[in-house]
Amino acid sequence: MRMILIHGINQEGKNAQKIHDEWLNVLRATYAKHGPDPLGKLSRIDAAFYGDTLEQLSSAKVTSQTIALGAEEAPDDFDEFAVDALKEMALRIGATEAQIQDEVATTVVAQGAGIHKKWVKAIARVIESVSPLRGTLALRVLGQAHAYIRNQHVHDEVNKLVRPLFEDDEPAIVVSHSLGTIVAYSMLREFARNGRPRQSPLLMTLGSPLGIDSVRKGFPKPRTRPDNVQRWVNCADPEDFVALRAELTQANFGSGIDKNYPDFENGHDNPHSISGYLSDSRVAREIAEAIE
Repeated sequence: MRMILIHGINQEGKNAQKIHDEWLNVLRATYAKHGPDPLGKLSRIDAAFYGDTLEQLSSAKVTSQTIALGAEEAPDDFDEFAVDALKEMALRIGATEAQIQDEVATTVVAQGAGIHKKWVKAIARVIESVSPLRGTLALRVLGQAHAYIRNQHVHDEVNKLVRPLFEDDEPAIVVSHSLGTIVAYSMLREFARNGRPRQSPLLMTLGSPLGIDSVRKGFPKPRTRPDNVQRWVNCADPEDFVALRAELTQANFGSGIDKNYPDFENGHDNPHSISGYLSDSRVAREIAEAIE
């Protein structure tokens, strides 16, 4: 038995070893508090790293720019992909429908830019007025999700970096976070489709954006638990607005979700933090049970 760790957004400039060490330091500290550490029973633990590649190729960039400008300069296809999710995120962090409508009424976009462009730019301005840091996070995760799901070149380049971790026939627990849950779901679907003799006793999705409609619909039907996954456990902090829906439901993924933990408390500073998720005893317990 082995384990694969798949990171999410904002990991640019790191590498697989750094991800490996950061995650395991937290997880081992959790086991020190809540029971024996079973990780030594694994043959190995591998961490994926694709952060630099996806950042370079993603659709919406908001580095030194303002959020609204980042939204304005995003490609048209991104606007159609992101507008509903961005609006729901804005409402989730305290913006109001009235604020959004007022901004839409006064927002100007280039001639011929289209209605989606106008809405995305307006909603980005509202988010910027309420919570700039969360606005940056929203555009980054949606931009990278859009690039990975809608752009075949980006999809292939990321999978080229992650696929080698899945090519071993030894069973593997997969622990994924944030955008990494999308990559993990994609890879497991690919290998199940190819009929490889590989089993994953546990797919764990932490702070997952798979509940966002435009993300979920980016995967062809059937959208269910991959055949090679024995158990799918999803965890979310209700304040983690990247995990727009704290639960992944049967309506969206059939009967494939074995357990939702939608009540994590990762703190107000960064509820999306991987450290918060790995510090919870339920994550440690689920991994331990999969190992046993």
